[in-house]
Amino acid sequence: MFDPERDAWPEHLEVLDFIENQAQPGYSNDAIVRTTVETIEIAMPDFAIIAWTTPHRIEVNGKHLTPTSHRKYGSICDQVFLDWDEDWAVNKFHTQVELLYTYLTSKSIPSAFIRTFDVPDSIVGNWIPGSMVEWMGDCPKGPGGHPLELGHKQIAKHVNEYIRDIGWFS
Repeated sequence: MFDPERDAWPEHLEVLDFIENQAQPGYSNDAIVRTTVETIEIAMPDFAIIAWTTPHRIEVNGKHLTPTSHRKYGSICDQVFLDWDEDWAVNKFHTQVELLYTYLTSKSIPSAFIRTFDVPDSIVGNWIPGSMVEWMGDCPKGPGGHPLELGHKQIAKHVNEYIRDIGWFS
């Protein structure tokens, strides 16, 4: 059985000073920016790997909403997504990427960005070519298309190759 604490892709990285995996299924980019900054302010890691998600998830009062999360959260979704604006969401994503990349650069923390689901192209940041969806290929998937153990190993293989190629470890 898949155990995220033991089997998620960050647990398969070939780096010795890995701090911790902050990822949560369904996290929004709002939460990704917030938890990354919180972690860096406490831990000051040698590097950061950020897996960005679709700009169609937003954090509202600690809840990670999408236009389809009505079943989970009820009518708040109707109000939040009533006049959803695709361009606004994509522009917000680009702002978040630039904000976090600038923050990491100001702290002298090398970073690598990863595309997960439905992530727009960005010219800001150090993006690993491809995406998690591509890397996990035909591996079995769990709810919402999330990778299971084999998919996480495939993702880690690609991340390891990239960070080895850029010299984070040999």
